[in-house]
Amino acid sequence: MTENMVRVVINRDFWAKNDVEGQPAIRFRKGSEIDVPIEAALDGIESGALSRVKPDAKPEPKAKGR
Repeated sequence: MTENMVRVVINRDFWAKNDVEGQPAIRFRKGSEIDVPIEAALDGIESGALSRVKPDAKPEPKAKGR
C-alpha cells in the first residue's frame, strides 16, 4: 500500500539519516519544498519544522527596509 503524500515547505534546516551504509546524513535546507507522508507532515508541522504548501498561493511581499 502506498502512503498518501503531501507537499510541505521546510522552515528550518534539518538532517535525516541516510539509509545507505557509510554515507553521510542528508541535509534538507530551509525554504525547500518536499513531498512527505501525511503522518510525517503532521509531526513536522506540529514541531514547527514544516509548513503546508497552499495551492495557488502567492509569495508574501517582502517588507521594505529603511
